[in-house]
Amino acid sequence: MKRMNANWLMLAGGTALLAGSATAADDWTRNFRIGMTLGLNVHADFKMGGTFALSGKDPGPMGVSGANHEFDDGYVRVDETGNAQGLTSYWGYQNVSQYDAGAQTLTFHTATSLSTAGTSVQRDDSPYIGFDMAYGGHITRWGQRRVGWEFGVGILPISIKDTRNLPATFENANFTFDVPAGVTPPGINDNSGNYSGGPSGIGPTIFDTGSAGSVDSTPGTITGKRKLDVTLYNFRLGPTLYWNLHRRWAVNVSAGPALGIVAGDYKFDETDILSTGETLRTSGKFGKIDLVYGGYANGLLLYHLQPNGDLFAGVQFMSLSSSTFRGPGREANLNLGAGFYFTAGVNWSF
Repeated sequence: MKRMNANWLMLAGGTALLAGSATAADDWTRNFRIGMTLGLNVHADFKMGGTFALSGKDPGPMGVSGANHEFDDGYVRVDETGNAQGLTSYWGYQNVSQYDAGAQTLTFHTATSLSTAGTSVQRDDSPYIGFDMAYGGHITRWGQRRVGWEFGVGILPISIKDTRNLPATFENANFTFDVPAGVTPPGINDNSGNYSGGPSGIGPTIFDTGSAGSVDSTPGTITGKRKLDVTLYNFRLGPTLYWNLHRRWAVNVSAGPALGIVAGDYKFDETDILSTGETLRTSGKFGKIDLVYGGYANGLLLYHLQPNGDLFAGVQFMSLSSSTFRGPGREANLNLGAGFYFTAGVNWSF
């Protein structure tokens, strides 16, 4: 009998202890949570079109001896002899097609501009990994539920690339230099198609006074990438509904307005390949800080790991206005209208 009474006392004491813990765990007025977020369904529309000036190589003065000339597919420079007798060993070319054996000339090219049609494409390189935190409290009870408020902050780095090859037309200026009689440029006979001479004055030479020719429209391709590299900072404020489903489980839902800041750059790093065989590289960037706005809805499942500490996982839907990065002939529109964000982390009640 005494043993039964002892068992009942232990059971009652344990029940009272659990009840006390549950009451203590439920007796909070504030909460703070922090975790990681995984962003999906964020994409950008890239558009490029128009005429673009090219800061190509400097061809230098034509018809003048003792001057340096730089081209997209070669060079003619002053060697250590000072281009004695109007000849230089300090020259180079890149393609067999530049040599005209009948005329005994080398033709060099410099692209001055390119034009491409306005083409648009949508890109999405998700998922994106970021950081999220929220602070809130309760206002009143609604049966077993708590009605409260919450302020949240999220940080999400976003990097989206467009790697299309784009057709283009180049305005290509021609410059011609004479090759002495009996001299065949190295790389022609073995069809290797390129040569780079040095400044020593020793080796095959060409005449250093060139002449400017026509400017031709030459087809080609733009390769490389265009990239939107930004960070989205979002701020949320709204009412919450917290409901303990079980001693160990609870749900929390919230919704309200959201405000965001988009800060970052549009970057491009491209290689232009012309049908003549010459190549040139263009790169650059332009940036922006933009304000976006909209709303959010959030749902969390919490596991009570200890009286005032929870693990949580959830999903958030956020719709924000778009942000457009625009430069000469280039545009990227960041679409944030239907983003889904999966979150997980820890929550403290106090």
